[in-house]
Amino acid sequence: MNLLDAKIPVTVITGFLGAGKTTFINQLIKKYPDKRFAIIENEFGEINIDQELVIDAAEGIFELSNGCICCTLNQDLIELLHRLEDPKYNFNHILIETTGIAEPDGIASVFLNLEGRSKYFLDGTVCLIDAVHALKTLNENQTARKQVSFADLILINKTDAADQNEEKYLLSELRKYNHGARTANVAFADFGSIDILDIGAYDPDRVGFTLGSAINYRQKPSHFMLKESDIEAHSFVLDQALDPHKFEHWASVVLHLYNAQIYRIKGILWLEGEERKVIFQSVRNSTKIDIGEKWHSSENKATRLVCIVKNVERKSLEKGLKQCVYLPKIQSNNILSRK
Repeated sequence: MNLLDAKIPVTVITGFLGAGKTTFINQLIKKYPDKRFAIIENEFGEINIDQELVIDAAEGIFELSNGCICCTLNQDLIELLHRLEDPKYNFNHILIETTGIAEPDGIASVFLNLEGRSKYFLDGTVCLIDAVHALKTLNENQTARKQVSFADLILINKTDAADQNEEKYLLSELRKYNHGARTANVAFADFGSIDILDIGAYDPDRVGFTLGSAINYRQKPSHFMLKESDIEAHSFVLDQALDPHKFEHWASVVLHLYNAQIYRIKGILWLEGEERKVIFQSVRNSTKIDIGEKWHSSENKATRLVCIVKNVERKSLEKGLKQCVYLPKIQSNNILSRK
């Protein structure tokens, strides 16, 4: 990788066993011939790569004749990313497949922690779903539920083998976990013309659009949860400006108190004294804050937040957020104030 080049985008690929991630990655390699991927896998060999493509291998990093490389995550991710910065590895996009490595929020938090200090940036998380077995898998497996709740793009795979009525029901159930993610039905992991490599999930210029889609799902703040699930998505709208210091304190306390129970927060903040929108995002206890565009005179100012959590009561979050509302100091009318 040439360190003088622009930052390298990272796509995290997740999905439960049998969802079609291997086929999907091979489709990516095929459909983006101009891309030189670095593919990070838990165990080399999970991707069916023709051994004739392997032209060199060193320290678990395999160079392929099509310009891609494939490496094993047998050490710390940050250490591996540093090794990939060697100029001899020439690539312009990273794919990370999470099966057997970690759940997607663990991978994402690494890149938020590296924000501003790395040649890499997180573009988004793609989750593949097996349309035939998804409902059973989601009901029985917390990891699968977490993968769905964290995704920015959900590809419902194997639709060629699924009943159409079941597909519609599955989509409505997925919306209960993640009502802000884009979804698409695919067969054989063939995503057609969908742009997989430009999700922009952490791009402050795009957060407003995805956030609006999430909160307007039922046209009011609410929460969504599958039956017997412990993972919920809470959405909040506050139509009063927030005190920036109070919100900073609230976010710090919440992320520390609940730690791994809060998977992700994203939102647009209306802060007192700030003419522009403030974009707030968190993954685990890592946070990212960006300054967005100015509030338009025609739009209603409001803070909009979506919190994806596990076993965290909505009332607790809502109470803390309401305490962040800015309260102007009212001048006292006693004798001391008149002096």
